[in-house]
Amino acid sequence: MIWSPGHSRKNGELLAARQQIAAARGNLTQARLRPNPMLELGGLRQAGGSDNTVSIGSSVPLELFGRRDRRVDVAAGSLSMSEFEAADRERNLAAAVRAKFGEALAQVQNLRFTEDLVDLNRKFLELTQQRVDKGSAPPLDANIVKVEVNQIDVMRIDFESRLEVTMLELKSLAGMSPVEQLRLKGDLTPQPLPLNKDEALKRVLEKRADLLAARAAVQVAEAKLKQAQAEARPDATISAGYQRMDTGFDINGLSSSGTPQPVRGTFHDLTASVTISLPVRNRNQGAIEAAVAQLAEARYRRDYAQLIATREVTAAFVTYEKVRDSLEIYRRGVRDQSRENLDVMRKVYELGRTTLLELITAQRRFVEIEIGYTDALNRLYQVDVNVRRVLGIP
Repeated sequence: MIWSPGHSRKNGELLAARQQIAAARGNLTQARLRPNPMLELGGLRQAGGSDNTVSIGSSVPLELFGRRDRRVDVAAGSLSMSEFEAADRERNLAAAVRAKFGEALAQVQNLRFTEDLVDLNRKFLELTQQRVDKGSAPPLDANIVKVEVNQIDVMRIDFESRLEVTMLELKSLAGMSPVEQLRLKGDLTPQPLPLNKDEALKRVLEKRADLLAARAAVQVAEAKLKQAQAEARPDATISAGYQRMDTGFDINGLSSSGTPQPVRGTFHDLTASVTISLPVRNRNQGAIEAAVAQLAEARYRRDYAQLIATREVTAAFVTYEKVRDSLEIYRRGVRDQSRENLDVMRKVYELGRTTLLELITAQRRFVEIEIGYTDALNRLYQVDVNVRRVLGIP
């Protein structure tokens, strides 16, 4: 698999956040549903007698004073908050993946540099050994070069080990198995930032996911307060029913024709009623008090998040500019000059006008500068990743 920044295929945290969104959608669906009607069946039979009564009734809660609307508002706000929180997790995950990608690229660059340097010094060791065998150089020179080759080889092994660990961490962030094959594609050259500081600050305050989530949290808190206030008002349930009563007395009466018959009758009744809750003792005071405090908390968190975001934008741009300037100095005034100095020292050594130790010293200085340059590239890359994370842009 060839990997480039932006892949986060199966990251568990991101998948879990998406399930939270699915759960919030389910809660919204449930909040929109109206309460079910109640059906009541009943019967009564006289013990030791023949009287009996059968009744059937139904009742429906009315949810007065916008109870259902307030419930839907809370669920809809929670869904929006879950979506923004998932987007914020994705923003931070993408930054973490890109940062680890940059670390891996820097280690690849250092590894290739040390591999080339080991090859070059092994060839130099062969030439030095030939000179020693011919008697034109002391045996100590071959030993010095051999030590230098081994030191560079140790450095190569260290970079190789770091790269393997970083690749495992990168696979973990991308949701990959450690045994899956992964190849990197890209370099440490950052793209120009698409926004200046003023534009970035405006965009962050308007569109960054964590700030939108904080504002959604305020909306949810406001909706919960309105819901608590609605629950403090009266509610009602309407009921309707039918009753059939078959009853009589253990005596006889006379029919219209004058013949005796039992005194008995069947009666059919329709009933209707309204049950009203009276919030006299429990006016939902505690829930309202808690909702007021939660609303104040959400507003404080929103304001603090906006303050932190403003500071992050300013700090990110300052750091980016300074690191970029220092890398430019490194590129023009340090790295190229060090390479030229090493080439000159090699030619001077070949002419016999300097010692091997002076050449080794120049090479070590070059190695230090070259690895330092890669570190500087990686620092700029990491700062660029952080700027884009702060701005919430790819």
